[in-house]
Amino acid sequence: MRFLRRQTRRFRSTWQRFLPARYRCWKLHTKLVMICVYSTVFLNILYGVYLGRFSFRRKKFVFSKGVTIYGFIVASIFGICYVWNIYREISTGQIGGRHTIGIYCYMNVLVCLFNYVTQWEKTLQIIRFQNSVPLFKVLDSLDISAMIVWRAFIYSVLKILICPLIGYTTLTLYQRRIQPDLQWTSLATARTMLPLIVSNQINNCFFGGLVIANLIVAAVNNKLHGIVKEANMLQSPVQMNLQKPYYRMRRFCELADCLDELAEKYSLTAGCSRNYLRFTDWSMVLSMLMNLIGITMGFYNQYLAIADYYINEEPFDLFLAIVLLVFLAVPFLELVMVARISNQTLLETRRTGDLLQRFDLQHADSRFKQVVNAFWLQVVAIDWKLMPLGLLELNTSLVNKVFSAVTGFLLILIQSDLTLRFSLK
Repeated sequence: MRFLRRQTRRFRSTWQRFLPARYRCWKLHTKLVMICVYSTVFLNILYGVYLGRFSFRRKKFVFSKGVTIYGFIVASIFGICYVWNIYREISTGQIGGRHTIGIYCYMNVLVCLFNYVTQWEKTLQIIRFQNSVPLFKVLDSLDISAMIVWRAFIYSVLKILICPLIGYTTLTLYQRRIQPDLQWTSLATARTMLPLIVSNQINNCFFGGLVIANLIVAAVNNKLHGIVKEANMLQSPVQMNLQKPYYRMRRFCELADCLDELAEKYSLTAGCSRNYLRFTDWSMVLSMLMNLIGITMGFYNQYLAIADYYINEEPFDLFLAIVLLVFLAVPFLELVMVARISNQTLLETRRTGDLLQRFDLQHADSRFKQVVNAFWLQVVAIDWKLMPLGLLELNTSLVNKVFSAVTGFLLILIQSDLTLRFSLK
């Protein structure tokens, strides 16, 4: 705990000098989120998937013609280069069914091109959505512990930075293994990794939004838990005998005002997180489909290498098999993290309803009763769930479904291969 406090003070003093004067009074978690949001917008512009920019003069996101031209140039260069590479390698036979990483990279090229088209088409909707969300105002009005903030920050860094770094390192080892004489290994690795990073950028934006939503709902629940304890204590026989009716009525009115604010923040967070899914649902579904195909193909190629070693007595490269296994584990780990943060947010929204049911309204003020009932109806009406395109719900069951699908496909492919091998003998 002392380490977290020390790092928090160090982070605050470091970034305090780079922030404008009006932002220096913000709380730590608000500054962290602001840095993450600005970094995400910068990466979206850099990759060419976002055609807007933030206007400091107007203090809102606006459509930019210059950024649009830059985005078209980036997408055109990206599409021409990678489509030409795909055509050249397929026509010359440089890539085959055993090239797991190459095929997985080219599948992500299709995801990137699809993301360019869909994100450009929704640019004006995304800009209106960004300007309608009072994100920093809501965050700065809540008290969130430093431990929870750092935990969420590390979780985001693990998903957005560490996982691609693991993939880059693994791919570098793979390139040096299959092409030991290649001098520009880092350039070849970066060319292979770029489609994976760009195709995952939209999903990273949604993942970051879920982390922020989880923080807000958890802070709302902590505040709500304190109100529940105080409201129930005010209605205990001891407190009713000690306190005058006027004090109790005034205190219930103050608690009702706090509940109104919490209900507004909960409704805004739940609604915005669900609405933001509309801008990323196609990308998420397509990425999950490509990951499913890539993981299945990768494990099947691993099986073929093992089968050739035992049946046909061909050489088996254990180091290369381990490298490919690590590379295939990265997209599965990212899927697990998305499912986990979605499930945590779902549990927090359910906890909100459980806390509202703990209120003892028998001797409460009439206005307080109305606010509690309105908040409860709001929670029930929202029914927070995340289902991209209405196909699969993002929770822990998603991991089981993907694992079951990969296992089923592998069993079918392995059975067909074994039948073919032994029939030929």
